Amino acid sequence: MKSAIVLSTLLIAGAASAQDRDWTYRATLYGWLPALSTTVDTRFGTIDQPSGSASDVLSALEFAFMGTFLAQNGRLGFAADLLYTDLSNTTATPFALYGDADVGITVGALSGYAMYRVSQNSPVQFDLGGGFRTFRLNVTADLSAGILPADSQSFDATWTDPLLAARVIVPLNEKWFVAGFADYGGTSSDDQTYQVYGGVGYNFNPAWSTQLGYRYMSLSHPVEAGNATIRLDGFLAAVSFNF
Repeated sequence: MKSAIVLSTLLIAGAASAQDRDWTYRATLYGWLPALSTTVDTRFGTIDQPSGSASDVLSALEFAFMGTFLAQNGRLGFAADLLYTDLSNTTATPFALYGDADVGITVGALSGYAMYRVSQNSPVQFDLGGGFRTFRLNVTADLSAGILPADSQSFDATWTDPLLAARVIVPLNEKWFVAGFADYGGTSSDDQTYQVYGGVGYNFNPAWSTQLGYRYMSLSHPVEAGNATIRLDGFLAAVSFNF
């Protein structure tokens, strides 16, 4: 994670120090309370938590931070997105020898992109590019006593996947616009990640804007006992500052 943060910082800093200083920037903070679905292989077996509602996620949420930074100069753009969330929940285990499972999941995801604006002389902004997403995943499974005494397992993993990405912004009038974004990446059939976003936005003035949309993110990666698959999806609200 640290190396990816340094890389994204250098990319943006390097772009900003180029001779052409005609850069524009956008900083965004957003709130996202997605439904969460997890399948985690442990040494006890597979713990499967079906998708819960946003209110379930809110009750399980311990800490979260979400933000995006964009830098654009003509057709060239750079973007960084940081997501960090800490969740815990209790579910019935599929293991007859234990009681409930208290599962804690911490997900950190840093995405960095270099984008190229394909559209030209058009109000529609259509960008294609590539980048990376670095994950830091920590899972703790505490099983309450049943026939067997209480037990637990925890593991963490850090990895980086290459990405292909596309972004589009379509103005409806001077104030309203629609926006979409998608990326996909991975290194193998059991190490994949992708996300899609679509929303509608409103420009209050040249500096401030807001968006309301829907975001879906999926990640799958090998862990100590097998594989972990996490899916997050739900509505997202954001506020952006352009400078």
